[in-house]
Amino acid sequence: MLRIMNLTKKYGDFVALDTVSFEIKEGEIVGLIGENGAGKSTTIKIIVGLIEPTNGKVEYFGKEFDEDVKKMIGYLPEVDSLYENMDAIEYLTFFASLYNIPDGLAKKKANELLKMLNLQNKQISEFSKGMRRKLAIARTLIHDPKILIYDEPTGGLDPTTSLFIAKLLEELKENKVILFSAHNMYYVESICDKVVILKGGKMLYYGKLDELIDVGIEYTIFYMLNGKKDIFVTSSVDKLNMFVKEIVMNSGKILGVEQKSPRLEDVYFSLVNKI
Repeated sequence: MLRIMNLTKKYGDFVALDTVSFEIKEGEIVGLIGENGAGKSTTIKIIVGLIEPTNGKVEYFGKEFDEDVKKMIGYLPEVDSLYENMDAIEYLTFFASLYNIPDGLAKKKANELLKMLNLQNKQISEFSKGMRRKLAIARTLIHDPKILIYDEPTGGLDPTTSLFIAKLLEELKENKVILFSAHNMYYVESICDKVVILKGGKMLYYGKLDELIDVGIEYTIFYMLNGKKDIFVTSSVDKLNMFVKEIVMNSGKILGVEQKSPRLEDVYFSLVNKI
């Protein structure tokens, strides 16, 4: 389990992150969402050990950050930095060597990852943007980490590559802890078990995705009363039940009930704009 406890980061008087807490269990994917400057990248950089928090701490399967914990993490930064003069196998085996993976095993793993990601072994300078992102993801997987932390993994990519990466994360989540930040709500909605919503360094919501979306469900009741057809709209289950009872008590007839679930994007903007 990855536990983030009361993380706070200050730069002078500026509070970039304010007592943020959440946890991710094995087998869970958590989406970190928020506008630019919300604190997403700060949170990620603290988790992967690039910056120190002002207050709070992170626990990685019960341990605090050290060299052993560092080896448990596969980190994908928002911007890829690849070695243009290498081919894909050379690149992956180089990073495997940093984890003391024997050369023979490293090459085997590298070839398996290229196959899994539909990549060919050629010069990195010849790779498209989508291929570069896939190779960077392969690098994060070469040492079989328990924790995957991805900063905007689908940012700036075409829909096909973005969908491929989203499905890949879903396939990888067994026995892993996965946290990724994203602007694209569709991919968060399609694969995440939970979400963390940040605004101005503060956490507005942490919890199950379906529970967040349930808050915005809208019910439309089609009914007939005194010979006239009409509709009643509410987002409250209690009001829905009370209205149905009232119609029945007044000899009316319920013709049908429709339930409309909002998209994550709608709920997100509604929540953020309230603050």
